[in-house]
Amino acid sequence: MSDQWPNTTNTNPASQLDDSSDAHSSTGSSSSIEPTALPAKPPLIPLLPLKPSSLLEISVSDPQKHGEGTSAFVNYLITTNVTRINPARPLFYTSLESFSAPQVTVRRRFQDFSWLHKALTDEYPYVILAALPEKHRMEYITGDRFSPEFLEKRKLSLDNYMKRLAKHPLIAQSQILRRFLESNEIVPEFIAKNGQAHVFDNLSDALLNAFSKIKNPDSKFVEFKEHLDKFQETLISIERLHAKLIKSESEFELDMLEFGGSMNTLGLMETQITGPLTDFGNILRNLCTILRERINHEDMVYLTNVQEYIGLCMSAKETLRMRDQKQTDHEELIVYLENHRVERERVLNPQRGGGGIASFLSNKFQEIQGVDQERARQQKILKLSGKITELQEAVKASDEVSKAFNHEMIREMDFFEKMKLHDLRHDLKEYAANQVAYYDKCMQYWDQIVPVIENIRIED
Repeated sequence: MSDQWPNTTNTNPASQLDDSSDAHSSTGSSSSIEPTALPAKPPLIPLLPLKPSSLLEISVSDPQKHGEGTSAFVNYLITTNVTRINPARPLFYTSLESFSAPQVTVRRRFQDFSWLHKALTDEYPYVILAALPEKHRMEYITGDRFSPEFLEKRKLSLDNYMKRLAKHPLIAQSQILRRFLESNEIVPEFIAKNGQAHVFDNLSDALLNAFSKIKNPDSKFVEFKEHLDKFQETLISIERLHAKLIKSESEFELDMLEFGGSMNTLGLMETQITGPLTDFGNILRNLCTILRERINHEDMVYLTNVQEYIGLCMSAKETLRMRDQKQTDHEELIVYLENHRVERERVLNPQRGGGGIASFLSNKFQEIQGVDQERARQQKILKLSGKITELQEAVKASDEVSKAFNHEMIREMDFFEKMKLHDLRHDLKEYAANQVAYYDKCMQYWDQIVPVIENIRIED
């Protein structure tokens, strides 16, 4: 995908104002030099909407601990099934031809997943990537990072992460992903750019304008950002309330367990109905067991999904910030270009005045030094004209970058919304089904209690 983008040079506005270079001052020009008119840019071809990919089926399983002490680590088994799109083809579809077999397996540590995420972020900055599960959690501080519960939850999160990557049509065909899924070794320097300039190579420039504001914000992206903020805020509230609900149900579980123990004790005291009371207490214990199973499932699956979507919202907002930065770069370059044009116009027409006290003092200082004012003026005109030409090219390139990013971002926003609705529907359906299954079991146990109580016979 990246080779479809136009090549560009560094569009950092600050680098365009480095007047220490005289590369343009050695080529001739006169005071009549005017900016070169840029040719009309053909409109970008509309991109097709993104659709979920089914090329790869990825699963993460079997966490295994290796080593002891501070050198201990866990790796996970990753199994990938490559789907054949057209049985008439010899092997696999498009870039997936590079897979060695229909099914490949490999074991990866968490740091390998971190490498994958960083590599994909660098290669596809316009893609809203799934959020990588957080590594710095309390389990690492308390020493519980190798507990079965933590490993199971981490495995589930990594499995969800890989499945989200596999669903994205661009990421599913990425050679970076293929290397991660199959190669015996991961070379950190491997980022699939292969000598060709990428339109988004200069992402570090974003730091230079981190505090700049967009002059002409696009309503589509503003509305999407506002939607993300509200959606994330709601998810955080759901996470908090659900955690509170789990805590309450855990306390209820302990109370019910104590209640069952009291019924057993009562059965020992009331010898005429020891059997029924013991059965009643045992059923209460069974109710506690299925309640604990439901709580664990909700914490492991439902709450984890909510947390992952909070991370996905943050990822989407980071991609939006990158898009905003591209527009800011373009707007800043336009300002620099206009400033240079104004400055050249002032030098071309000194009789109009302007320039302020600094320019006046500079001219007087040059007179004292015996500098040829006309020659200095012509050299400055040449230098400004060269810089204007350079900035015109940079403005054109940054405009192409910004528009290309916008086109991709619009597709990503649409894909995000579609996948969000799909995931919400799936998660809520699973949540409701889990509740129904739990209460069905509860009914079965309570139904067992009724005949036990009815069969109690009180002797006269």
